[in-house]
Amino acid sequence: MNILRELYYGNIAEVHRKLPRKNKKLELKLYEELKDKLNEEQLELFIKYVDLYGKRMDKALEDKYIQGFKTGLLIGIETKKLNLDI
Repeated sequence: MNILRELYYGNIAEVHRKLPRKNKKLELKLYEELKDKLNEEQLELFIKYVDLYGKRMDKALEDKYIQGFKTGLLIGIETKKLNLDI
């Protein structure tokens, strides 16, 4: 497999990879419990917080992904320069 060719043709797309969601049911249950206990004003504030937190985490994950790619690329470049004549 030629990784660059696969990337070019769109056969590799991390954005479509499903991440494990071990605690999804518990997360949804707790969200519903909390939502039921909040009045309308509190719920609106909570939803704004969750949205803002989600955007921040999304950006942080994007940055980590990009940094990981760059690090891998630098490792590849350095490996290519490696002199294996022993």
